[in-house]
Amino acid sequence: MTNLKVALQLYTLRDYDKEDFAAKLKKVREAGYDGVEFAGFDNIDAEEMKATLDNLQLAVMGSHTRIEELLTNLDEVIAYNQVIGSAYIVIPYYEMTSEEHVQTLIGIVKEIGPKIKAAGMDLLYHNHYHEFINDFGDKPILETLREATTEEELNFEIDMFWTTHAGRKPVEVMDQYGSRCKTVHLKDMVNLEDKEMTELGTGILDLSGIVAKAKSSNYEWVVVEQDRIKIDGYDSVKQSLDSVKAVLKSL
Repeated sequence: MTNLKVALQLYTLRDYDKEDFAAKLKKVREAGYDGVEFAGFDNIDAEEMKATLDNLQLAVMGSHTRIEELLTNLDEVIAYNQVIGSAYIVIPYYEMTSEEHVQTLIGIVKEIGPKIKAAGMDLLYHNHYHEFINDFGDKPILETLREATTEEELNFEIDMFWTTHAGRKPVEVMDQYGSRCKTVHLKDMVNLEDKEMTELGTGILDLSGIVAKAKSSNYEWVVVEQDRIKIDGYDSVKQSLDSVKAVLKSL
């Protein structure tokens, strides 16, 4: 089994975007995170970003990149991610309200996925709630994406909150996607009635089961993310990380 590392999706701290970006990264490292997953680079060039990360001994798990950016600036996206040491380039969201939308996305990933793979990284798709539902076909959208693509073209970053939101059991979904699921977003839920986000370890998410599955499946990373936070953001990400580390210590 691998030594499972924990990254923070920096979208979690977007309310602090006005502060110095390097100072934000420093606080993330001081909280105890092994690495980060980017959601934008604050107009900082790749070499400067790499120097900052190296200085903090903070690794890069990957980056969420809008589909528009992948379609118009793929070479630049790949080059930046190579410099900073990303393992994954992740499509964070894609609206799919018709079969045509799904087929369009499949066409896109078949074109760009192999180019990203050839550059030493994997293209991942990050799900929300709607990919587990399908009002226009005979199977969930996520299943269609998996069946229509190969591991060379597309893999998955399964979000555990949205999986739970859709009435699915996270560990079973991780099992189902096998080697196509390269990492997961850890995000807790207060209860199934309100479906409100909360810090890891304070809700109903089977954190122990998910982390154990990730470790036994030889994931390199799991990623903490929380879209909506009611307490201080830095306190929140520290609390969530401490919960993950407590589980890892118990395994």
